[in-house]
Amino acid sequence: MTARSRAASLAPAARSGLITGLVFVLLAFGSAGLVSSADHLPGTSARLELTWAGDEAIRPGLDAAMSDLEAMSGDIDRLSVLGRGAIAALAGSKWDVLDATIADGGVLVSGIRDRTNALRARLIALPGLGRTAELRLSQESLDRQQRLFHALDGTDGLATAWARLAAGGINAVHLSTLLTQHDVLITDAIEAGLSRRTKEALADIDKATATLDQAATLRDGLANSVDVSELNEWLRRNRNYDVALRRLYVASAASPNRVNAALRAAIEAEKAARAELPGDTSGLVIIMAEIGRGGLNQAVLAIEEARGSLAEVLDAEAAASASPSPGP
Repeated sequence: MTARSRAASLAPAARSGLITGLVFVLLAFGSAGLVSSADHLPGTSARLELTWAGDEAIRPGLDAAMSDLEAMSGDIDRLSVLGRGAIAALAGSKWDVLDATIADGGVLVSGIRDRTNALRARLIALPGLGRTAELRLSQESLDRQQRLFHALDGTDGLATAWARLAAGGINAVHLSTLLTQHDVLITDAIEAGLSRRTKEALADIDKATATLDQAATLRDGLANSVDVSELNEWLRRNRNYDVALRRLYVASAASPNRVNAALRAAIEAEKAARAELPGDTSGLVIIMAEIGRGGLNQAVLAIEEARGSLAEVLDAEAAASASPSPGP
């Protein structure tokens, strides 16, 4: 076979090999493109055009939620001011101010709770969410939604915390009223006893002791959550004096004209019990502060934690808004 004939017979094979090679090259480039596409999944910053429509659909709802969160943040700021005001009112024994503060805070807490529930329901109903959210939405949109949920979760404990504050304040007011009534009744009893109105004096002492019994019942309900050691001591000393004063008037009525041994012992017992009584109301202030402090501190702490959660979300939103938003 000549060289010309051999070349002619090899030409089709060469052309076939060349075509096959080109096909493999094209397939290789195509495979590389597919792999590259697979690396840029929806929900990542690499293929924003794949989630642009979903992001645009959910953005108005997220923006509205952020506006609601800003308004709620203002309410929580006001609640924080009321919490600190309640502490000041309790420390100063300003019971009317404390009652008004607790009532105002209760209205605010109720409004925050209702707005939180409504906002959480709207967030859940936003378009594009669900099992396929990562395919429909960018990570930025998903992060915004999660930040909002986190901030709302931080407000869930406010109602319970404020209820504890209210309970502490109400208990403090009740105790203060009872102990004040006790002192007034004992003063009336002493005046009646000095005027030889023994029956009236004994009746006043019995009424005074009844107020101590009510205070003790209230103390028993607080013992698991509040330090009541100061209250226990206050009640003990006043009860001892009630017993000694009553003994004195009974002994005096039994021996109105002379000092016998029973009357002399009653007089000494009254002097000893009176010496144990507090000389001023500073102990009462401490008691009221102890009663209210547990609930007040827990409430203020919960309020500050909620404020921190909201501030964190709003700061992150401000930082995100400062960055240019990508287009389709």
